[in-house]
Amino acid sequence: MKRSFSRTAMAVALSLGTVGVMGMAASPALAAKKKSGGGEYSKEFIAVYQPLSEKAEADPATAAAEIGTLSATIASADEKLAGGQLIYNLGAKTSNTALQYQGIKLMADSGKIAPEQAGKVFLAAGQLGYNAQDYAAARGYLEQAATLMPADPAVPATLAEVYVQQKDYPQALATIEKAIALRKAAGEAPADTDAFRGLAIAANNGLNDQAALWAVRVIESNPRDEYRTEAYKVLSALSRYTKEEELDLLRLMYRADALSDRRQYMAYLAAADARRRPAEVKTLVEAGIAAGLLTSTDSLAGDELKLASGRYDSVLRELNADAKGSLDGAAALAVGDTYLGYGKGADAEAMYRKAIAAGVADKDRALTGLGIALADQGKFDEAKTTFGQVSGASRSQLARLWIAYVNDKAG
Repeated sequence: MKRSFSRTAMAVALSLGTVGVMGMAASPALAAKKKSGGGEYSKEFIAVYQPLSEKAEADPATAAAEIGTLSATIASADEKLAGGQLIYNLGAKTSNTALQYQGIKLMADSGKIAPEQAGKVFLAAGQLGYNAQDYAAARGYLEQAATLMPADPAVPATLAEVYVQQKDYPQALATIEKAIALRKAAGEAPADTDAFRGLAIAANNGLNDQAALWAVRVIESNPRDEYRTEAYKVLSALSRYTKEEELDLLRLMYRADALSDRRQYMAYLAAADARRRPAEVKTLVEAGIAAGLLTSTDSLAGDELKLASGRYDSVLRELNADAKGSLDGAAALAVGDTYLGYGKGADAEAMYRKAIAAGVADKDRALTGLGIALADQGKFDEAKTTFGQVSGASRSQLARLWIAYVNDKAG
């Protein structure tokens, strides 16, 4: 059930690690030995470079201040590579990211990088370009890095952030998906930060359907508590579930201790209905009061609690009587669904199985309920198998969420 959603800042800070860039392989003085038709390094460049490279070792701060003189002599591809290396290394030694970016750009643009180092250099250039807010250049460097290092998840992870800055949100999400796939192919567990970044991009930029999909991915990534809570908030606000589907989502949120605001409790109350499921409503209201999100004096919550308490015993007697009778699929489904609220997992399981055997029309709903009843009893393997049989776009998405919950409970 789709409701209004007030977007909150969920952006995950981009963390770029130190990128190793190759050091100087040879001195220009040596590389500039007279080659036939030489001219890789000008005399002017060598005259500035040699004393500056020596000073860089002894006094990097002073050497860094003299970079402008070296830059003025750089013209050839070899000078870009050698000068860029020196400038980059000086920037690294003095923690000057502007110099690092200046140097890495010269190296990347030189066309002289050794093939085995090119991908790393383009990645470093893209990362530094991103930090310098030079997004167009960063995109170019990172797309070259992606071609050269297609299996490195660090490349799409950074490239996605560039796409975000350029407001190319669909491309950013596709790129994060690629990073997740690369980590999975490498045998790494899914990172909750990757999935949550996708959720933040989608939710904060009006891509509601995508946000719901990314929320599922967050929950499947065994996330930290705050990420799980935000993911469930997005799902409860933006999902296109029917009333019965939303009820099963809210049941999951209750079991996962993810009901975090009053609106979620009120939505659950409306979906559960104290007349049909008094035990579930009674338990819910009492939990909401204990959490400080509901009060017994709330008009709706108080009325529902009173109604549920009054019907608690009589409905249970009716259930027990009905369960012994001859029930068709729909009736068995209704009985099993109500048993869940009483915490009677075994009785609910029996009724859901009876509904499925009788050919109940909404088999996916019955399978979902059966999975919940099995999970409530700690039959986690059976629960996962049952949820895995659920089909249909919305129900199968719900089943994925329940499987993630079961995996977490099973440890």
